Amino acid sequence: MKSNIHEHQKNNAISISKKLIYVSLLLFSFVSFAQTRFVTREIPAGQTIELKDKKMFINNEQIPSYEIKKYLKDNDYKAYSLYNKAKNKSVFGGLLLGLGSVLIVSDAVKAIVTEGGQFPTAIAASGAVLVGTSIFVLKGKNKKLQEAVDTYNNGLKTTSELENNFEANLNLVANQNGLGLRLSF
Repeated sequence: MKSNIHEHQKNNAISISKKLIYVSLLLFSFVSFAQTRFVTREIPAGQTIELKDKKMFINNEQIPSYEIKKYLKDNDYKAYSLYNKAKNKSVFGGLLLGLGSVLIVSDAVKAIVTEGGQFPTAIAASGAVLVGTSIFVLKGKNKKLQEAVDTYNNGLKTTSELENNFEANLNLVANQNGLGLRLSF
C-alpha cells in the first residue's frame, strides 16, 4: 500500500511540474510579445542608410531590422532582395553553428558519462564540419548586408542626379510643313 501512495505522489509531482512549465511558457510568450513595436515609424523616402557595427541607422537613429525590411521593400526591391539573402544566410549559418555545437557537446558528454567511451567519433567530426561551414556562411552574410546598403544608397545618388540634370525645352518650330511645338528633354 505504501508503494501506491508513493506512485500517487510521483504522478502529482509530474502533473504540477507540467502545469508550471505551461504557465512559464505562457508568461514567456507574453514578455517576448511585449517587446515588439505596434506602431512603425514613418521613414521618409530618399534617406541614406548607414551600417555601423551591423546595425542600420537613418539620420543617426537606429532602425530595427523589421522596419528596414519594410522600408527597402517599399523603396528599392533589389536592395530588399539582397537584404533578405543576408538575413537568410544569418539564419542558416546560425542553424549550422548551433547544430554543430550540439553534436560536438553531446558526443563529449556521451564519452564522459559512459565507461571507456571514445570522444572524437563520427558525430563530433560531423559537428566540427557543420561549425566550420557555418563560419563561411556567416562571413558571407556581412558582405550581402553591406551590398544591400550600398545598392540602396547608390540608387539614391543616381535618382538625385537624374532629378538635378533634368532639362526640358519647349520651342516653336516653323518649317515647310507648317508651325509646331518641339518638346525636348
